[in-house]
Amino acid sequence: MLASAITVISALAISALALPGVLNARETFATWTATDFQEGCSPGGCASSFNISAPEGYVKNAPAFDVVCHPVYIQQGWVDCDAQDKMAAGSYVASMWTGAADREQIKISVEHIWFEGEARYNATGAAEFAAGTAEFQIPVTNMSAVL
Repeated sequence: MLASAITVISALAISALALPGVLNARETFATWTATDFQEGCSPGGCASSFNISAPEGYVKNAPAFDVVCHPVYIQQGWVDCDAQDKMAAGSYVASMWTGAADREQIKISVEHIWFEGEARYNATGAAEFAAGTAEFQIPVTNMSAVL
C-alpha cells in the first residue's frame, strides 16, 4: 500500500513538473522574417522601423504582403504598416511595440488581416529580442477567423 502511494505521489510530481512546458507550447503556423530593425529614443518616447514580408499562401489562402512598420514603444497600440507593394483588397498589416518579459529585450507584435468574402482572417505573432538586433523571426502563433 505504501509503495502504491509513493508511486502515485511520484507520478503527480513528475506530471506537475512537465505541465509548464505543455502550457507554454504553442503551434507555429508560419514564420515571418523582419529585417532592417532600427530604433531611436527621445524625451518623447521610442520609435522603431523594420521591414517584414510573407509570400502568398504562407498559411492557406493568405495573400502576400511586403510592408515597413513603425511601432512606437508603449505609447500607441497597433500601428498600421506602410505597404511596399500593392496588397490584396482589404488586406493590411499592423505592428505594436510593448514591454518584454526581460527589460533588456524588445517585444514586437505583428498582425496580418485579410478578407475572403465576408470572412475576416487574422494571423498574429510576436518576438522578443535584444536591442541592436537588425533581423529577427516572428512565429505566427495565433490564427483566427470571423465568419
